[in-house]
Amino acid sequence: RRRNGRPQACEPCRRRKVACDHRLPICSRCIRKSAPQSCRYLIKGQLVTPALSSVGAIRRQSADSRQHGQPAEPSPPTLSPTALKDLASPSDRISGYLGATSFPEFYRETQKHLDCVAGLEPTRDGLAGSNNSGMTSTNTVVPDAAAFEAAFAVLRLIPEQGGANFLYARNVNPSDAWCRLAVDRLHDSLWKTLGHFLEGERSNEALSQMALFLFQNSSKPLREDFTDPDEWYDAFSGVNFRWESIGILFGYWTFGATSLLENGNHEHGTTKCLNLCRLANCNNTMMVFLLHLSSLSASLITGDTGAEFWCLHAEAVAMATFLGLHTPQSSGSLPEESVAVQAKRKIFGAVFNADMMLSTLTGRPPLLRSRLCSTPPPLDIDNASLFDPKITDYRLDKDGWNLDGKFYPMTFIRAQHMSSKIRSEILEMVLQAPNVASNNYDIDELRKREMETISRFPIGLRLRSEDFSDPEINGITLYSRLIVRLEHLSSLFFIEKLSYKGDGLYSAQTLEISLEMISLTVTFWTQQNRLDGLQGDYEWL
Repeated sequence: RRRNGRPQACEPCRRRKVACDHRLPICSRCIRKSAPQSCRYLIKGQLVTPALSSVGAIRRQSADSRQHGQPAEPSPPTLSPTALKDLASPSDRISGYLGATSFPEFYRETQKHLDCVAGLEPTRDGLAGSNNSGMTSTNTVVPDAAAFEAAFAVLRLIPEQGGANFLYARNVNPSDAWCRLAVDRLHDSLWKTLGHFLEGERSNEALSQMALFLFQNSSKPLREDFTDPDEWYDAFSGVNFRWESIGILFGYWTFGATSLLENGNHEHGTTKCLNLCRLANCNNTMMVFLLHLSSLSASLITGDTGAEFWCLHAEAVAMATFLGLHTPQSSGSLPEESVAVQAKRKIFGAVFNADMMLSTLTGRPPLLRSRLCSTPPPLDIDNASLFDPKITDYRLDKDGWNLDGKFYPMTFIRAQHMSSKIRSEILEMVLQAPNVASNNYDIDELRKREMETISRFPIGLRLRSEDFSDPEINGITLYSRLIVRLEHLSSLFFIEKLSYKGDGLYSAQTLEISLEMISLTVTFWTQQNRLDGLQGDYEWL
C-alpha cells in the first residue's frame, strides 16, 4: 500500500492514470492487453512483484544447473514476445474421436469409396478433422491472476525433495494404470529441471517463473505418436514439464501418504492441478490418467459410493472416449508394442475395470459397455522392455501373454480387463430395467466363456493355498492373485444367481461361492502385514 493507505497501482496503470484492480501477480487490465510481462508494482522505487521469465530462460537455467552440478538461482528476465505469442495465439488441439454415426463419418465413407475407385490409399477413420497428428486448432487463453494464485497454491504444496522421495517410494501399486517407469523418471526430472525453483522459501518470483513455464508447456498439445520411447517420455518431462506431470506426481504422493498417521493434504494438490489442466484444455492420455488418479484419491477420502468419486470417474470415462481410447483407432499406425500404444491401452483398461467395479459395488449402470469398446487389452510386456528400443522380441504367445511366466504390472491389468469384459455382459443382465423386454441371453455360454478366460490366465495369477504361508510370495503377487480369484468368484456368483430356477433363495453352488468369497476377503486383513502399502487397494472390499 501507499503512504495514504490506498493499494498500489501497477506501473502501466499508474502511468496511463487508469483504474487498476491491484490483483497479484498480474492485474486484470494488463492481462486484457496481453501484456503480463509489463505488470509490476513499485513501492519507493523497489520492485515488489516479480518480472516473468520466458521458457527459454528457464531452460537455459536448467541446463546450466545440470552442467555445473548446482541449482541455478532464478533470474528475472522479462517475458519474450515469442513466449507471449505462444500463450495468446491459437494452437493445435485434439478435436476428439468421431465414430460411425457422426456427421463427418458419412463423408469419410464416401471419400474411402472414391479413393478405392481411383486407386488411392483410403483415409483412416478416427479423430475428426485430423492432420498427421490428429489435431485441429482452437484458441488458448492467457492465464489470469486467479490462475497464477491457484498455481502458487499448488507449487507450495509440493513436498521438499526428501519428503517427496519418501512418499513416492511408499506408493505400492500393483495395477500400474499408465507406466510406473515413466513416472519414476518424471519424479527425478522434477528436481533436476525445476528443483532450483522449489528449494528454499519458494518466493513469488521463483514460483511465478515456474508457473508460467508450466502454463506455456501445458498450452501446447501433447504429442503422443512417437515410436521411440525416449521421445515419448521427453514430450512431457524436463523442459517440457506440464501441469499434468505435476498432478500425476501429487497423485502418487497422496497414495504414499495414505497409510501414515500424518497424511498431509497432497490430495488437494492433485485437485488443484486438475483444475489448472482443465483451464489449459489439456486433452490427452495423461489427463485421463490424472482424472483416474484423482477419482481414486477421492475414494480414499469420501468413499467409493460418494458423488465426488463417481463424478471424477465419469470425467475420466468422458475424456477417454473423447480421445477414442475405447477403439484401436486412437493408436493410428504406431507399432502395437510401442510404449505410446501400450500406455493408452493400460489407462483405458484401468478406467474400464474401475467402471465395472463401481457398477458392481453400487448397482448403478456402468458408463462403458464391452459391446461398444473394441480396444484390446495391453500386451503382457515389462515396462523396462517397452523403454528399451533394442528389444524387438518380447516373447509373447499368440494370446499376448509373456512366455517367461513372469509377473509384470501389465499382467494384472490385462487379466482384470479380460475379466471386466465378461462382467460388463453380466451387469447388462443383472441391472436390466424390469419394464424392458428380456433378451435371450445364453447364461450357459457366458459361464463357459468365464471359465475359459480364467483358464487362459498364466500360472503366476492363480491363487494356491500355500501362498498364504510361502514367504517367497511378495505382497503385490499375493494381492493380485487374491483380487483375480475374487473377481472370478464374483462373476460366477451373478451367473449362478441368474441361472437358478429352484424354490430356495440360493442354490448350493451360490452358497459355496459366497463362503469362499468371504473367506478370501478376510484374508486381506489376516495377511495385512504382507500387504503393507496396499491398504487403500483393498479397504473397499
